[in-house]
Formats: sequence, C-alpha cells, structure tokens
Amino acid sequence: MSSLSRSAFSKVRAKIRRGLTGDHWGDQAHFLASQSAPTSWSELPFIKSAYINPSVSGEQDVGWLEAIKKDFYPDTVERALSLGCGGGALELQGVVWKIAKYFEGYDASSGAIELARKNAEEAKISQYLAYSVVDLNKAKFEENRYDAVFASQSVHHIEALEHYMDQVAGALKRDGLFIINEFVGPNQFQWSESQLFHANRLLNLLPDELRVGIRGGKFIEEIARPSIDHMNEVDPTEAIRSADILPVLNANFEIVEKRDFGGTLLHLILNDIAGNFSESATHVDLLNMLIGEEKRLIEQKEIDSDFTLVIAKNSK
Repeated sequence: MSSLSRSAFSKVRAKIRRGLTGDHWGDQAHFLASQSAPTSWSELPFIKSAYINPSVSGEQDVGWLEAIKKDFYPDTVERALSLGCGGGALELQGVVWKIAKYFEGYDASSGAIELARKNAEEAKISQYLAYSVVDLNKAKFEENRYDAVFASQSVHHIEALEHYMDQVAGALKRDGLFIINEFVGPNQFQWSESQLFHANRLLNLLPDELRVGIRGGKFIEEIARPSIDHMNEVDPTEAIRSADILPVLNANFEIVEKRDFGGTLLHLILNDIAGNFSESATHVDLLNMLIGEEKRLIEQKEIDSDFTLVIAKNSK
C-alpha cells in the first residue's frame, strides 16, 4: 500500500465509490446501451449460443433469465427486487415474461437509474417498475417484502458482502429465491498462474489481426495480472470481493442450484477483441477451440469456473 494509512486509504476509496464510481457506471450503462461491437466474451453471440446458454439452460437459444422463468417462475409472483439494475433490462424483461407483477430496481449510479426510468417509459410499462439510487454497501431493505431478488453481474462490486447478504435474506419472504448471475473469480482480477499460463498459450494461437483491441487499437501482446493500484485507480469496486461471494452466500442461504458457465480463460483472452470475430467458419473454429480448451481444463479441475448462475433459497 502507498504512504496513506489503511484508514485514510479506506476513506479515499469510499469517496471515489460514492462519486466517480457512480458516474463511471452511469456512463457505462449508456455506453452498453449504444455500442455495437462486443468487447467482452459474454457479449459475443456465438459464445452465448454455443457455451453460455447451454450451460445455464441446456438450450442454445435460451438465456439465463428465460431459464429461470421456465424452471422457477411458471406462475407470476407479486414483487421482485433487482440489485445493481443498471439500465433496467432485467426488470423490463421480467415484467414482460411475467416473472413478477412489479419490480423495484436499485443502483448506485444516478445515470443508470435515469436510463432505466427512460427505458421503462418508452416500453410503456413504467407503472410496474420503480427505481431508486441506493448504495448497496449500506442499504437497509424492508423485511419480508419480496418474493424474489435478482442480481446480475453486480454483486462483485459489493465490499460489505456480509451486510448485503444479510439484508437480502431479511428482505426475502420465507422460501423466496435470491438469483445471482455473477463473476466469482479472483478478487480484483488477481489471476492465478494457471489462468495466465493457459490464457496466454491460447492467445498466441490466434491470428494477429484478431488481437488488436477494439477500444484502444493496440495489439494485445500478453495478458497480465493487473496491479492492485491499477485496479483501485480504474474502479476500486471492480471484483473487490468476488472470490468471497459464494462462501458468504452459503452462510446466508440454501443453495438450490449452481450452474457454472466458465469464462475463466475466455474472459481474459477475448477482453477488448471479442468483436473482431465474425461468423466465418475460420473464426467459429477458433472460438470452438477456445471453448473446448476452457471446458477441458475446468473438467480436469486445473482451473475453476469464474462465472456462475446461482439459485439460492431463503429458508430461515
């Protein structure tokens, strides 16, 4: 750590989280709503249909939320909560698919909440949706209010996991489900030696033209472990306690199902270059090779799955 004391450093990080981080994720919500070329592994259509969807639903054309609807919500519940809702895509789909009659969405970013409200109005279903700006590290939820709670790729930004999980458990009605689609890999992207070795081995098998970053235009020479200082500078909440999510979840809920969908290597390899891949036979063969290698290494327990869909029940 720098010359800052631990307490001073915590105060600085908290200030950043309240201010710059909120602005960052508001900008990110608008960016994701407008971008066309995928920059992340999970945004690539072929990866979704060939790998992620079959892992979470068993079908190429059925994503995780639709699978949850089919498997756990054949009948509509009264009220659901979406944590880290971003621009509101999950709640909009949840209302359309009749998972719940009414959704409430919380996010730390005022920009994201503004976008979510705008999207709800444009979809003409704003009467079924309510959005609030909330710091989920400190939030206190009304007890026994919700039939279901959802969190999609947001829990890994939570530092106060114990408080957060305790509040979710209290807010859920008995036997209500907490469903998270989440990154549970190394804290602050401190990749394991095995991850780095295999990610770089596979990166070096790709043609040079596919290794040029979409955002920066730079050739991706090597995948490296970012420094903690870099992570704190870019976003101090990114994967702040991601590796602790499952243990804390287990302490507060009964795990009904866990559906892993990999990403341990693909997350690293395809970062900023996913959109370079087309639907050509050559590119599809390369993606199938990457998927096959990752699945093989996970099955052999050389690496763990960094992404998972967990259905947890409030049995207290």
